[in-house]
Amino acid sequence: MPTNTIRAAARLAATVLLVLLVSGCADKTASTTTTSPPASPAVSKPATTSAVSPTTTTVPPMTAGELAWLKAVTTLRKTIDKAFMETGPVYLTRAKMRSYANTLRSCSRELARIGSPGDRLQPVHVMVKQACQTFDKGAKCWDAAIRVSDAGGGVTGTANERTFNRASQCGFETQGNGSNLLAAAEAKGEEIKAKVG
Repeated sequence: MPTNTIRAAARLAATVLLVLLVSGCADKTASTTTTSPPASPAVSKPATTSAVSPTTTTVPPMTAGELAWLKAVTTLRKTIDKAFMETGPVYLTRAKMRSYANTLRSCSRELARIGSPGDRLQPVHVMVKQACQTFDKGAKCWDAAIRVSDAGGGVTGTANERTFNRASQCGFETQGNGSNLLAAAEAKGEEIKAKVG
C-alpha cells in the first residue's frame, strides 16, 4: 500500500473515532473528551478519554450539638407538660396562674438559649418556634386571668367571671396545642435522625 493511502486511512480512522466519541458522550455531563492534536502529518495519536466518576455525597451522622439540641427540645416539652399534669384538684390562685404563665414563657427563653440547630434541623426549629409562639399566647391568656381575679383566684359571681373563664380556658388550650407542636417537632427530629444515622 502506498504511504498516502496509509496516511489517509489513519486520518479517516482517527476522525471516525473522534466523531464516535464526541457523539457518544455529548449528552453526558460527567464525562469529558480530550483529543490530542496530531504530532505530525504522518502519525496520528488515537483519541483518549477520561471519565469523571460520579460523586456520591454521604450525609454525615448527627453531630453532638444537634443531638444535644434535640434532647433540649424533648426536655422542654416534658418540663412544660409536667407543670400542667398535676394530679388532684388544682386551685387557680394568682400564684398558680403566674406559675403557668412563666412555664409557658420558658419555651421562648429556652429556644433563645439553645439557639438554632443548623441547616439540617431547620424544619424542627421552625416547629419549635411555632410551639413557643403558641405558648407565649397562652402566657398572655394567663396574664389576663390574673388581672381579673383576686389574690385567691376568685371571680365567681363578679363581672369578670366570663373574662376569667375565657382566659383560663385559652391558657389550658394553648398549652395543649403548644405541647402537640413540640411533640410533632420531636417526631420530625427523630425522622431526620433516622435518615442520617
